[in-house]
Amino acid sequence: MPRYTRPANSEYAEDPINALGNIMQATIIGHLRKHPAQTRLEIAEALEIPKMTVANGLEKLLDAGLIIADPPRDVAIRGQRIRYTVDDAQVTEMVMRLNQVLGEF
Repeated sequence: MPRYTRPANSEYAEDPINALGNIMQATIIGHLRKHPAQTRLEIAEALEIPKMTVANGLEKLLDAGLIIADPPRDVAIRGQRIRYTVDDAQVTEMVMRLNQVLGEF
């Protein structure tokens, strides 16, 4: 199996690139920063994109720790509306890590 060439500090940049390097995920974060505590449907309607696309983006952002679900997905009851908010500290951390790798800092 071929291996990918990786720079020395690539591990430091992988999480921010995976979390923020997708236009849909970045758009969801930007939207939730302006309009916190929205449901998946509210986000989908505001961005004019399918609910499942939003659901997939939210799952990736939750896994990356960049957004917070209320109630948390492990305690939410089926059919319950979950509201999502950006974890600003985590997003700032990811952006700073990416900036360091890019030589901005």
